Amino acid sequence: MLKITTLAILAGLVTATSVAPSFAQFAVPGGNQRYPQGSGQQYDCAASMGHMRSVKQADIFAINGNRVALLPVCEDLTVPGKNAYGALFVNGNVNHLRVPIARNATLMAALTAKGYDQNDVVSLRHGANDSIILYVHQRDMN
Repeated sequence: MLKITTLAILAGLVTATSVAPSFAQFAVPGGNQRYPQGSGQQYDCAASMGHMRSVKQADIFAINGNRVALLPVCEDLTVPGKNAYGALFVNGNVNHLRVPIARNATLMAALTAKGYDQNDVVSLRHGANDSIILYVHQRDMN
């Protein structure tokens, strides 16, 4: 009888300890939220882009008829800090290339088709099959 009781208690403890960590998200207020609120921390907009290789003026001039995809960065106003872009534009890899971007017909056609301009480009990345990925953020969103 003592063996069965001991075994039942051990089984109960193992079950309780394996389930307890799943309740941890409810134990801390706001523990199941994806973004910090009120803690002074902001969402890092640049984190979604990762590391960007440097781009030269010659790279911009070489773009002619390539497929261009636009990827909006930090344009979700429902998430705290998403429109506080801060140094996002300065830290991107095209900060000094806004004039060459404005002179490139392929890039400008893709940007204006979606309501952006050269000043909204944060970074540029070369994709597969000679495609171009432009990371964009429309500033002063209302």
